[in-house]
Amino acid sequence: MRNKRRQQVADDRKRRNLVFATLGVLLFIYLTYSLFAGESGLLKYVELRSKKEKMLADSNVMKKQNEEIDDEIKSLEKEPGLLEEHAREYGLTKEGEWVFKFEDGK
Repeated sequence: MRNKRRQQVADDRKRRNLVFATLGVLLFIYLTYSLFAGESGLLKYVELRSKKEKMLADSNVMKKQNEEIDDEIKSLEKEPGLLEEHAREYGLTKEGEWVFKFEDGK
């Protein structure tokens, strides 16, 4: 009887150890998955970092374009003749002016 009880206790320990080992392995797998592929994991971090770098590059391009536009505005404000030239390119006229359009005689 005593040997059966010892054997049962030993079997229970083995089963308990197996359950704890299985839970430990599952917990390790879950934590590893969360670290790499979770919502705030390493892969998401790398993706967000690349998006940030692209947005910063786009922002720098836009800043440069804005500076160029500001420079053009300043030059147009300083030189009225240049402003008039640009206006005529877009078909604008002064008040009272007439526009004649000639077609090619093909």
